[in-house]
Amino acid sequence: MQYIYGFDENTIPFWIKALYWGLYMLAFVYAIRKTSSLVTKDEEPRDVTIWFGVFFALYAVFYCINDDYFSYRQWIDGRDFSWWTKEYFYVYVILFCRSLPFDYPFEVFRLIVWGGAIFIAYQTYRLYEELLLPGLTLLLLFVFHAGVFCYARASLAIAVYSLGIALYLFHNGMIWKLLGIAVAFSSYFFHHELLIGIAVLPCLFIPLERRDFSCLSIFLLLFAIVAISFFSSNLDYLDALFDNDDITSKIEDYNEKEQGVFRLSTFIRYLKFFVPFCLLTISFWKKGAPYPVIGMYRITYGIMMASVAFMVIFGLRSVYVYRTMYITTIPTSLLIGYGYCQGYFTKKQFLIMIALALLSSSTSIINAL
Repeated sequence: MQYIYGFDENTIPFWIKALYWGLYMLAFVYAIRKTSSLVTKDEEPRDVTIWFGVFFALYAVFYCINDDYFSYRQWIDGRDFSWWTKEYFYVYVILFCRSLPFDYPFEVFRLIVWGGAIFIAYQTYRLYEELLLPGLTLLLLFVFHAGVFCYARASLAIAVYSLGIALYLFHNGMIWKLLGIAVAFSSYFFHHELLIGIAVLPCLFIPLERRDFSCLSIFLLLFAIVAISFFSSNLDYLDALFDNDDITSKIEDYNEKEQGVFRLSTFIRYLKFFVPFCLLTISFWKKGAPYPVIGMYRITYGIMMASVAFMVIFGLRSVYVYRTMYITTIPTSLLIGYGYCQGYFTKKQFLIMIALALLSSSTSIINAL
């Protein structure tokens, strides 16, 4: 088998890392140019959808700074993965790519997984096309979460989950409602960490966009944290999410490394998620929004609160904190896209969010250099 890149995670050339940094900067500058003034629904930049659909797909297929690239390449190249007792979808995809009669099977794997995630995310935005600009929202997804959304299984699972929520919110018929919930539940089979997203589905029925309910939910969260911390051990949560000893051990080791060193990128990453979320919360308290937007906000609120709970239970820099946050990548970018088109943000607020996205991506890439 051949691969576009002949190196491994320990020998990535500096020029490759610099290339992806430059690629992101081009996208960032383009985003600033396209969002330099507030637009209306009828002013969708026509080139955004086409160019960023292609650009994001290429970035996802060939991005190689993240270790995920090399793990799956090894499995496609013949490394044993018989221990993989979960998420059989990827087993079938790997076996399919192994059987291809041409070279570069891993690039096909990425195109199926990441390309599928991008396509599904865009279809989710299309459901909201009367409320926001789908192409511009895809651009915002890239600018805010380019590195995060290039993970492997998680990207596809988050896309499937978000599409299920959107289907539920946009259709009144019982069949469509059940289909939406079923699609959201099916995200578990694409990545088991989406169990957290499934657990917060009841938030769809709680008016968390109201100030009184938001405050009440925080008190209930603190009570739950104290109760869980008192009666359970951290390992219980690991066992609930990972049913394989090798995976659990790997996650625990990674978590220890994250806890042992302060990373500026981790702190900025939190701000990149929390600042837009807080601005949106204030806006919804004051102005409200249509039900499909409010429903997506409620889900985002529930997941963010789960992330805060993990932060208190496991520690500020726990891997579980930001892995839970990652579930909100598509919902958050959708809400930002809506807020942008509706004028919820001042120009200064929007620039602050964009600046945090740039700092987050910059520090992550600098750490990799």
